[in-house]
Amino acid sequence: MTSNDNNNRPEPELTAIRQQIDVIDDKLAALLRERIGLVQQVGEYKRRTAPGICPIRPAREAEMVRRIMSLFEGSAFPPAAAAAMWRIIIGASTAVENALVISVFASDREDELYWLTREYFGPSITIIRQPHIKRVIGDVMDGKASVGVVPMLRSDDTTFWWTNLLQDGSDIPKVFARIPFIYSGQPGRNNPSGLAFGRLAPESSGHDNTLIAIEADANLSHSKLQTNMTHAGLEASWINIATLHPSVRHHLVELKGFVTAEDENFRNLLTSLGASVLKVSFLGSYAVPLNLHESNSNELRPSLGATASAK
Repeated sequence: MTSNDNNNRPEPELTAIRQQIDVIDDKLAALLRERIGLVQQVGEYKRRTAPGICPIRPAREAEMVRRIMSLFEGSAFPPAAAAAMWRIIIGASTAVENALVISVFASDREDELYWLTREYFGPSITIIRQPHIKRVIGDVMDGKASVGVVPMLRSDDTTFWWTNLLQDGSDIPKVFARIPFIYSGQPGRNNPSGLAFGRLAPESSGHDNTLIAIEADANLSHSKLQTNMTHAGLEASWINIATLHPSVRHHLVELKGFVTAEDENFRNLLTSLGASVLKVSFLGSYAVPLNLHESNSNELRPSLGATASAK
């Protein structure tokens, strides 16, 4: 036996540690198999009680990821890495529940959303790449895809693609997630981001933003609408304004919190504006992403910098 053979042979102490790691890996694998068995039971229940409904539960997913990150806070294992692992677990579990197809805006020159979608939903999901945002919306509307992913709404957008989601009906797709859910830095400036939408009912995750479109008389000024929202106790950020008809304006607004038509503050707003508001459309809501840059050593808190005011 040469000296090199001796140098390449692990020390007994190191071998023992590696054997312990292998034992833990075996336990993790067994737990994942046990977990996916429970996920299959959930999928069977959903197919039996709510057939055809998108199985994604974005609020629960956000709560799970936040909890996992908090469990790893202060440990040698990075909380962000733990969160990324759980996103893969969640994506794989969702694929077991139901075979999902996701349509994503990804042109030849812009493919960031494709990779963000792959990271968020996991490697098991089928993804359709579309070069135009309206094709993504069409895929979801026509049932070719369960979920669509489009770029984050911007104030300088002149396509007003979001107006395609203003249709009436309980089966109109709703925004349910913002991706990435975990990031570092300022979204929309240094980092690309997107919105996911599908035919599901948004739920509160405990820390959310809500997207609404207010169809109002063109004589209702932006200033008055903003003032009345403040008086009603609503924290709002304007994203876009579309003038589809000379006498009407559509104001795209992001509200802080999980807001519904039954919200008392929102009802007070509508009362104060009276007949000048013609229609309100709730486009959906999403859990506020976690900004690692804003978290401290004591806790990982949801990012308040991920609101529309930062766009």
